[in-house]
Amino acid sequence: MVPSASDAWRTALRDLRETLPERTVQNWLDPIQPLDLATDEASPTLTLQVPTPFGIQYLRSRFQRSIRQAVSEAVGEPTDVTYQVAPEEERPDEISADPDSAEPSADGSNASSPSPPQDRPSSAPSDDQKDRSSAQARSSEPVSSPPPTGQEAVNPPASSDAPASEASSSPSDQAAPRASSRSATDTSDAIATEGASAPAPPQTDAGSADERSALYEQAKQHLRPEYTFDEFVEGDGNRLARSAAFAVAQEPGSTNYNPLLVYGGVGLGKTHLAQAVANYALEHNTAERVLYVSSDRFTSQFVQSVRENRIAAFSSYYRQADLLIVDDVQFFGEKEKTQEEFFHIFNDLHQNGKQIFLCADRPPAEIPGIEERLLSRFQWGLSADIQRPDLETRIAILQRKAARQHLAVSPDVLELIAQRIDSNVRQLEGALTRLTALVQLDEQKLDLDTARRFLREHTDEGADSLNADDIIEQVAEYFRLEKGDLLSRSRKQTVAQARQIAMYLCRELTDESYDHIGSRFGGRDHSTVIHAYRKIEDGLESDPELQDDISSLQSNLQDRSLSSSL
Repeated sequence: MVPSASDAWRTALRDLRETLPERTVQNWLDPIQPLDLATDEASPTLTLQVPTPFGIQYLRSRFQRSIRQAVSEAVGEPTDVTYQVAPEEERPDEISADPDSAEPSADGSNASSPSPPQDRPSSAPSDDQKDRSSAQARSSEPVSSPPPTGQEAVNPPASSDAPASEASSSPSDQAAPRASSRSATDTSDAIATEGASAPAPPQTDAGSADERSALYEQAKQHLRPEYTFDEFVEGDGNRLARSAAFAVAQEPGSTNYNPLLVYGGVGLGKTHLAQAVANYALEHNTAERVLYVSSDRFTSQFVQSVRENRIAAFSSYYRQADLLIVDDVQFFGEKEKTQEEFFHIFNDLHQNGKQIFLCADRPPAEIPGIEERLLSRFQWGLSADIQRPDLETRIAILQRKAARQHLAVSPDVLELIAQRIDSNVRQLEGALTRLTALVQLDEQKLDLDTARRFLREHTDEGADSLNADDIIEQVAEYFRLEKGDLLSRSRKQTVAQARQIAMYLCRELTDESYDHIGSRFGGRDHSTVIHAYRKIEDGLESDPELQDDISSLQSNLQDRSLSSSL
């Protein structure tokens, strides 16, 4: 069934957020309004309304291919995209005619926006007690302006929403927001901030229950409905994080997991789990006021509130949440003023029994630039990691995705993809999507041979003539051992090191997963292979003899591969 114009654009916009910088999406894509999806032609055509003629020109020159691809995937077939300028009375009063003014400059600032002022004079004392008293005094001031989330959600933020720097004059603070905005594109925000070109909202009381309710309702629109616990595939690597998150969603603030901090590498499901908590709490009414926000957006809002002298409103908005979820908290590193403000919000929520859920790409203790007092609070509750999924979990993820998209894919093909891609869930699902799209467009048969050819062309697969057995045999010969020695349980130093070298080379020179490599070496666990790989990798930095061994073995294996292909 062909989706409506609004549904198609909403889905396409979500995909574009994962590939384009957040600031670009805010400035150029969020203001677009879908008008019509015509299906009476040879191919569907989506008509989009753009605020200005210049915006149309800029979109065509910079993002036409990306937009068309995202729209085609949303519609389910190749779709053309046309643009229509908004009526003159609906156009913003001011818009820059220079595309670069909407993108970060070399130092991360926006040329069209003034640098944000300091939230306090630089001569203010740095004593921690005085800082805390100052922040508490600000939060108790009478609120005469709205929180940093405007009611005009239909008019997305312009350039002033992405600050030039943290509200601090240090160089590290100035560079951090720009870096974080690039890294946070895979997350959605549950807060829509007002833009410089949007009409200023009325100066109402930020403590108003009606206004807060409207803002929280607005926030829900930015959660992805498909991110639920039912759609989250549980495995050994994420069971603790999933169980703790589900407990928090059922009883926010009533468990011992407050805060709950989930950490893990890119694409392993942290954002899915965070939004699943929010969606569950809202659906089952376990928390009335739920806020999901990326650390980058939190920082942007804070700096904007400093610039506009609305810190009390900003703080009041966040302190009213029943469940606060902050994604990518590692980007708070080196942002002293943002950390200070978040510290006081954290304390207020925690003391009042409100739930805090945090996500990071590493354990709390390894986040650089986090103040000790905030780090101790990150570690206050439960920290649960999400590890790379094992082979069985990866297959289950692919099966779930194929069923959700009504794709007829044989178990052998799914297992092959799961074997070849073990880095993260996003790449795993992306490979299945690209493979099925390629087969449908070229009218090919989706069998093992087609899947192997696709993976070879799109995942830099090495030559089929070089495999784990060849490497094991070559390493055993090099160290004058028997092949069986490397597959045995022997812990002799010479055998153990040769085995670790062989595992390292298998990982480097083939595309086999850690699980498969472990099975090649007498059914060892994938964690054993990971340990071996890291040990050899570390040793190569300081051990010349090991460097020579690896270099010689790689040369021998390359010669062997070349000979077998002639």
